Amino acid sequence: MSKLLEYLHENKIDQIPDDQEFVEAEYDAVMEYCIERNFNISDEDMKTIISRALEDSFYNCKEYYVKDLWMEFGDIPMNSETECIEEDWREFPAGTHREEIWHWFEETFGISVAEDLMGL
Repeated sequence: MSKLLEYLHENKIDQIPDDQEFVEAEYDAVMEYCIERNFNISDEDMKTIISRALEDSFYNCKEYYVKDLWMEFGDIPMNSETECIEEDWREFPAGTHREEIWHWFEETFGISVAEDLMGL
């Protein structure tokens, strides 16, 4: 059983009798689960998402999440000479070079910073 499926069972999502309430609760629970994991989920969890017809919602939510995170990163002060952040951000301590964080975005979210976030 996927961890996402376990999460949905623990939260009794499948026991909600009202269709509209179920759909909303299922969507909210799946997206919350994915956000808590930075959308870094297992193949098994993705199968659960697909089986519940939430694949498009997953990718849309992921796109907004990554862009919001990029904007948040853009608000972090950076030394223009060293290109290192001047205060802690997420798991990155002050002094981390911007390219290290860019690589984290690319590796964590399977995106290209230049193409997907900077439009280059």
